[in-house]
Amino acid sequence: MKVRLLSLNVDKSMPFARYQARVVSSIKPYSDESVSFEEYENLRDLFGALQDALENDELIITAVDNKHYVKLKNALVQAFETDVVSNPTILNMLENNEDVDDAQRKAFSTFPEPATVFLSKDGLYSGYGMGNDTQYILVLPIDNDRINLILRNGVVPFLSKNIEVATADEFLGEQKFFDNEKVAIAVNRIVESGSVVAVNGTHNAEILKSCGNNIPEFDDVFVFTPHVEDKGDVNATEYAAQLAKVSLDLSAANIGASISDIYTSNDSKFICIAVANDESAVVRKLYMSEDETEEAFIEAAAVELIELIGEKAAGVQSVGIEITENTNVITDEAKKPIDKKSIIIISAVLGAIVLLCAILGIVYKVQGENGALANAFNKIFNITTTTTTTTTTTTTTEPQTNAQSTEVKLSDFMISDLIKIELLKNTEVPTESTTGIGESTTENTTEPQTEVDKGAPAVMKINGVEIEAKEALARLVMTEMGEGYNVEAVKAQAVVIYTYLKYRDTNFEIDGVKISDTVNDEVKAAVDSVFGEYLTFDGEVALTPYFEIAAKKTTDAKNIFSKEYSYLKPVSVAGDPDSSSESFKVERKYSMGEFKGLLLNFDSSLTLGDEPIMWVNVAAHDASISSSIGYVTKVTVGGKEISGLDFRTKVFTPSTLLSHCFTVDYNEATGDFLVTTYGNGLGVGMSKTGADYMANNKANYKKILSTYFNGTKLEKENNV
Repeated sequence: MKVRLLSLNVDKSMPFARYQARVVSSIKPYSDESVSFEEYENLRDLFGALQDALENDELIITAVDNKHYVKLKNALVQAFETDVVSNPTILNMLENNEDVDDAQRKAFSTFPEPATVFLSKDGLYSGYGMGNDTQYILVLPIDNDRINLILRNGVVPFLSKNIEVATADEFLGEQKFFDNEKVAIAVNRIVESGSVVAVNGTHNAEILKSCGNNIPEFDDVFVFTPHVEDKGDVNATEYAAQLAKVSLDLSAANIGASISDIYTSNDSKFICIAVANDESAVVRKLYMSEDETEEAFIEAAAVELIELIGEKAAGVQSVGIEITENTNVITDEAKKPIDKKSIIIISAVLGAIVLLCAILGIVYKVQGENGALANAFNKIFNITTTTTTTTTTTTTTEPQTNAQSTEVKLSDFMISDLIKIELLKNTEVPTESTTGIGESTTENTTEPQTEVDKGAPAVMKINGVEIEAKEALARLVMTEMGEGYNVEAVKAQAVVIYTYLKYRDTNFEIDGVKISDTVNDEVKAAVDSVFGEYLTFDGEVALTPYFEIAAKKTTDAKNIFSKEYSYLKPVSVAGDPDSSSESFKVERKYSMGEFKGLLLNFDSSLTLGDEPIMWVNVAAHDASISSSIGYVTKVTVGGKEISGLDFRTKVFTPSTLLSHCFTVDYNEATGDFLVTTYGNGLGVGMSKTGADYMANNKANYKKILSTYFNGTKLEKENNV
C-alpha cells in the first residue's frame, strides 16, 4: 500500500518528531516501504502536497498542531465539498466545559458527514478518517495528551476489520479494567478450544492472576511458569515474545503468554504483551496514557492479554504482527491491502516488532521499533541493558537489540547524529545526538588519514543520490539549523559539517542522513560564501563535533574520547548557556521505587543499602557550572564507579538526561530523588546556541570557529 504522511508544523517549538513517530509506528505495517512525515509550514503548500497524494497514494495521513487543527479541518471540509454533522458524543463531552464557548463547541464537534470520528478523552481535537474501497484519508491532531488514545481507539480500529472504533464517551472515561464479561468470554474461548495457557511468571503476571478471581474455569486453563531471566540481545517486544515461548517450552500447555513490567522510553511508558504457540507469535506494545495511573494501566494490559489469548485459542486474527516459524516472514495474508479487509495489523501501541530467537526455535524478521527514534538508533549500535523483576512494580528502560540482528534505515537522522557516532570509533564510551536520538558503543578502529589537498568536490553523494556539492551542503546545514539562526552561525555550521565530511575521507559520500528538500535564500547564500573552507590542526583535518547548549562551558574532549585534543578544550561563551531555553535546566523527579528500579535495571548486582542518600554519589566533575556542579566524569552507583556518560546512557537514556552535567539529590522527607541536568548534548566542540549568541554580538564565523576550536587553522580548498 502506498502511504503518504503530511504535517502542518507552523509552531517549530513543538516536539513534532516524537508525536510523528507514534503515528508512524501505528501505520507502518500498511506501507510497502518505510515512511516518514513531510512537513509543511503553511496551508497552501500542504494542500499542494495533499492534492498530489490524492492522485497517487492509497493511505494519506495529515497531522497538525492544535493551534491550526480546526482551521485545517474546516478547510478540508470545503475542499472535499462534503456535508457536515455534529458528533453527539463530543457535544455531550463539551457541555460542561466552561473553557469552551458555543462557537468552539460547534467547531470541535463538527465533521464531514461520511467521516468516522476518533474521539479524544475530552472531546477536544478529535481526529477523523474517511475511506472507500481504494483510498483512506486520516486527519489527526499532534497533541501529547490525546494522540495515544486517538491512535489506540480510533486509527487502528478504523484500519482493521475486527475492532470497533470507540463511539461512546463512557469508553473514554473511567474504564472498568477487571471486566468480568471480557475475561469470561476470553476464558470460554480457551475452554472451548481445549487449550491450556502457560503464563511466564513475571511480576505483572500476578495482576493477571487476579483477573480470574471470579471466573471458575480460569484456574482450569491457566498455569504459571517460573520467570527465567535470560533475555540475551533482544529489545522489549522481542523479549516478551521470548518469554511467551519459554513458558510454552517449560510446560505441557499449547499456548504461551507473557506480560512485561513497565518500560520507559523517550518519556513514554509502555508494557509488552505476547502470545505464542508452536507455529507463531503475536506481540503488542501498549502505551500508557498521560492521565492513566500505572496500576490502572497494568490492569488494562492484563485484561487485554487475556483477550489476546482467547483470540489465539479461537484461531481468529489478532491485532499485531503474526509471523510463522517456517517462513520467517510476515504471511501473505498479512500483506494484503487494507481495502481487501484481510490484513493482520499492528496496533497503535505496537512498534513494528521482530524477533531473532534461535535458542527458542522462532525467527522473526526485524523491521525496527519506530515507537521512538531513540529505540531504532539504540538497536543499530548495540545498546543493551538488563531488566530485573522486583517485588514492586518497576519502571525500567527498554532492553535493546543486538546490532547484528536489526535492519534499520537511518535516513530520518540528522548528520550530527552520525557524526557523533563516528567520532567515537576510537573509544568505548557511548555518545548521543543533539536531538536526544540515541547513543553508541563502537569497536576500536583506525582514524581516517584524510588528504588535505584533495580539493572540493563537484558533487556529494547523499543517501545514494549525487547532488551538486554546494546544494548538498546547504541542504544538510538547513536540516541541522532550520531557520532563525544568525547568518554567521550558519556559516560556522557549514564549515563544521564540511570539515567532518572531508575528515571522514569517503569522497564526500555519506548514507543514512536526513537532508532537507528545500533551502531558504539566507542559508544558501551563507553556505555559498564559505564553501570549500575547513579546519585543520597540525596539517591534518580536524575533528569538529557540535551540540545544542553548553552547561555554562564546553567540556574537555579527553573526558569523552579518551584521547587528548588540544583544540577541543573547555570554552565559555557569555550567552551560552541560554538559561531561557527549556532544555538548559531540566529536573526529573523519581519515587524511591522508580529510582531503585532504574539502578537495578542497569546492574542487578548493585549493593543498595538502607540509606537511599548513599545510592548515588557524584565523585568527580569538571565544575562547568560551579564548584559543585559540572560535566560528571565519575559517579558511584551502589558502590560501583562508572563514568558520567554511562550513568546518562545506561542507567537512564540520552533523551531522559539531556547531558552528563547533572546532580542527584534525595529528599528524605518525601522519599523522592531529583535528577537535574544542565545543557543539552555531548558538550564537546561547538555549541550551536553559543555560536548564535556570538554571531548576534558581532562575531563573524571565523571568530566563532577559532573560539570553539582554538588552535585550528581555517583553510580553503585550492580549487574553489
